[in-house]
Amino acid sequence: MKKKIYKFFILLIIILLSIFTGYENPNLIEVPKKYVHFILKKVGIRDNFFNKKIINDVTEKSTSEKKIEEFIGNSFSLHLSKVKSFQGKSGSLIMRQKDNKVEYEIFTTTGLLINENETSEINLPLFFYTGKDGGIKSVFLIEDEYFALLSLKKFNCLYASLISLKNREEIISSNCLPDKNGINFGGLGGAYVKMENKILLSVGVPTHISEQIDKLAQIENSFFGKILSIKNKEFFNYDKKKIKYNIFSRGHKNPQGLVFFKGNIFSLEHGPQGGDELNQIIEGKNYGWPIASLGTRYNHGKSFFRSHMEHNFEEPIFVFSPAVAPSSLNICPKNLAKYYQNYNCLMGLSLRGMSVLIFLIDKNQSKVINVEKILLKKRLRHFGLDPSGKIFFDKENNFYITSDNDGLYKVNFNKFR
Repeated sequence: MKKKIYKFFILLIIILLSIFTGYENPNLIEVPKKYVHFILKKVGIRDNFFNKKIINDVTEKSTSEKKIEEFIGNSFSLHLSKVKSFQGKSGSLIMRQKDNKVEYEIFTTTGLLINENETSEINLPLFFYTGKDGGIKSVFLIEDEYFALLSLKKFNCLYASLISLKNREEIISSNCLPDKNGINFGGLGGAYVKMENKILLSVGVPTHISEQIDKLAQIENSFFGKILSIKNKEFFNYDKKKIKYNIFSRGHKNPQGLVFFKGNIFSLEHGPQGGDELNQIIEGKNYGWPIASLGTRYNHGKSFFRSHMEHNFEEPIFVFSPAVAPSSLNICPKNLAKYYQNYNCLMGLSLRGMSVLIFLIDKNQSKVINVEKILLKKRLRHFGLDPSGKIFFDKENNFYITSDNDGLYKVNFNKFR
């Protein structure tokens, strides 16, 4: 009897603490489950209250009969087939080929890990925060250990952090964000490329409309609005109070696509109202946000400085107007790259544009020759990447993409004309 009373009071205290720490997030007041899980596990009674696995209320089983949809491009067709249905948004998609089987790990923004057979909760920090379009924005592997870029909230402080998923250690954390009402973590970025002994990671400015937050992109001691360069060894220096990193470039709004291609780095980034950009990233350069942009302020507001070069910023090599809300960027599959062998071929995904984007760039990689949009009518989020951070192609040259509140798809180009 005493044991039951003891557990009851522990649970009551946990719920009250959960509501207190997340009182401004309606999701936490309605279901303070993540906070309850965390502390119950600490006191050793979590498994008496909750199952670790989440049954089919979140995801559907893999599609048994895969219907293939065909979309006609200008010079070829795109074939699309559903692999897995799931609700929510992906934070990352990591894929592997094991013998003749393709395996995938879908990390959702809300903290779930989905693979072929099950969905489970990721063991995240107590202060993990999914309000204001927050949550997990990126997951990647360094020496077989998983790391994540995500949003957190400690009492009244909203901030972003890079953490180890192994032990929930905060490796790099920002200061508390200003202008709490203007925060939108959908702008946090999270694209990455792996290079020799280091990773480049994009961290956007987490806002939709806030001049105060936007200005962080030009402030030296803030990692927002930057592409960071972090040596692999730094990820494992948990005992240090501050992990070392370098600012590779600055002046970015929300870079959600990043790729290393033939010796150069390209970034695909959100602009304001219009002005989404494809940039060639050069170390030490400034890309102008929030001072220069071909977009305008939201709600048909004033323009920015339209010339980057006149204000000593790097000019984008392509700008979308109207915006397409780009979400990922990578190299083209071999058959498409061969078809366009006289050009350099990159492909992107878009949310608002609901399209696969094909970029043809001149051999000097300085000018975009053509952009083709293949409309799929789905909010496309991530390419599947292998553990090394490169785009994953299976044995049949298929690549994989995620779609918001929809699922995981297998894609290939064919019927070239």
